[in-house]
Amino acid sequence: MERKVKILGIAPYSGLLTLMKQYARQREDISLTSVLGNMEDGVHIAEENYKDYDIIISRANTANSIAKAVPLTVIDIGIGYYDVLRCIKMAERTNTKFALIGFPSLTTIARTICDLLEMKMDIFPISTASETSTLMDTMKSMNYQTVICDAVAYKYAKLIGLTPILLTTSIESLEQAVDNAVYTWKTNLTLFDSLSMMRRVLSTSLSRYLILDTEGNSLYSTLHETQTLNFQESLRDELPRCCQDKKRSFFITQNNQMYSILSDFVEDGPAAYVIFRVMRSEIPLAHSKYGITIMDKSGAEMSFIDSFYSNTKLSREILADTEQYSNLSASLMITGEVGTGKDRIAHIYYAKSSYCSNPLYVVNCALLSEKSWNFITNNYNSPFTDNGNTIYISNLEQLSHARQKQLLSIILDTNIHIRNRMIFSCSQPSGNSLPHVAMEYANALGSIIIPVMPLRKQREDIPTSASLYIDTLNQSLGKQVVGLDDDAIKLLMDYDFPYNRAQFKRILKEAILKTTTPYISGETIQAVLDQEPLRSHVHTHAPQQAETPTPSEVEGELHLDLTQPLDVINHDIIQYVLKKCSGNQSAAAKKLGISRTTLWRYLNR
Repeated sequence: MERKVKILGIAPYSGLLTLMKQYARQREDISLTSVLGNMEDGVHIAEENYKDYDIIISRANTANSIAKAVPLTVIDIGIGYYDVLRCIKMAERTNTKFALIGFPSLTTIARTICDLLEMKMDIFPISTASETSTLMDTMKSMNYQTVICDAVAYKYAKLIGLTPILLTTSIESLEQAVDNAVYTWKTNLTLFDSLSMMRRVLSTSLSRYLILDTEGNSLYSTLHETQTLNFQESLRDELPRCCQDKKRSFFITQNNQMYSILSDFVEDGPAAYVIFRVMRSEIPLAHSKYGITIMDKSGAEMSFIDSFYSNTKLSREILADTEQYSNLSASLMITGEVGTGKDRIAHIYYAKSSYCSNPLYVVNCALLSEKSWNFITNNYNSPFTDNGNTIYISNLEQLSHARQKQLLSIILDTNIHIRNRMIFSCSQPSGNSLPHVAMEYANALGSIIIPVMPLRKQREDIPTSASLYIDTLNQSLGKQVVGLDDDAIKLLMDYDFPYNRAQFKRILKEAILKTTTPYISGETIQAVLDQEPLRSHVHTHAPQQAETPTPSEVEGELHLDLTQPLDVINHDIIQYVLKKCSGNQSAAAKKLGISRTTLWRYLNR
């Protein structure tokens, strides 16, 4: 039986990874292992794993970089004309000013398509990855809003407020690359078998190997990357003696572990080198606290870039605001309904601030256990005891009323908001004013309030956001959907989206999974919307002549968020009735059926 070709597929973006996995199931003559890695990450993956494979496939600049780094044939997954044309059509449907940026392999195809279809489109060529950021900054200053690009430019476009459409690979281009890989391997079968045999002998050995040239540069290693760097640094000091003595046996210590080393100096080839045989041992450790996480600038940026919210008009407004507030130390209070993306907004405010060199501590009030609450309020290792960081308190409304008071007291008594940058988020029910706790904290700490508008108040953003998010879904799901038809867009524009952008994102994902045609139809959108739950409350209006509202009337006008603690719900009801009574506490107490003293106690908790 003919042996399967072992192919390592390194995908620069998640959509290609999904496509590789789907295609691998269709071929019986190959064993395709697919991993995600763009540029440097892809090179690192190849360096660590190439010994176990016959050939590598990747795309564009990632493929070129891998080919320079490993002694294994690398097949570049080419760019097809249909791939480029599909992205151009998607860009046209955004109704924004757009252009294409890329290496000659991309721009040449784009120009050919424009010439054949007599189409006008601005094309910006680049020859190196380092040119990308400068050119895209220029494009932004020229009022471009959307850019067709490959994975090299994708992340930077989002960071500066441009909306990228990633050039994805079609199944036809992938199939051609795999066929090329199989042909190349079969042509060089004898050589590949010999290399594979040698790699297997090395990998099954109880020892590990590191080969250095006479200058101390690594030529080959069976160690993990971090171990290679550590041993490379230590063994450089031993190189002169190893070259002089030809063969040596000695010991070195790494991280309190002793290693036995055998060296062999080889000089019968075009260049001399030293083979080191070593033993290794490493134990990874991990620790975390429930409800409390730590992020850095890179992680926070990726949280925003990889989110749905970075594809919206809202993101451009947020990025503009972050520049305005970047040098301010004042605390922020981000408010909005459920599903409006408050966490992602907090992350990008931190990443763009002058505090971004220090960590971001995220305290999620919805996940805090008794133990983690005691940790942040009483332990000397709590982030509250440190200085110069950013502390993000999310879902503030989820704390009990007593803990809300306690937390505010701790912040004020210990000047946490002066020693650190504080960011808060608080959810508010649909149609209601800011929750009491949000106003209480904002007033006490002098916070800048950042309201996030619900999606139903930004309906004009729905068509563009949908088109751009479809591009993101194409990448992650391995689909090639172009967009929505007119009926589908109208249905989305007319829908209320009670759970905002989080619900919008989920609806589009369900629709694209159900779609087998280039465009998502109105019928598909309607089928998904029919499965959506009704809103948890109904807008009605109580008769003005009613002196005392019945429970149903109160529920009709007051939009209660039943996910809040009981004390907060009671407080919202009291504030509502007090407002209806024009601030008259005696009348409010009478309507509520409680004494004025009890009302006073509720108001001052």
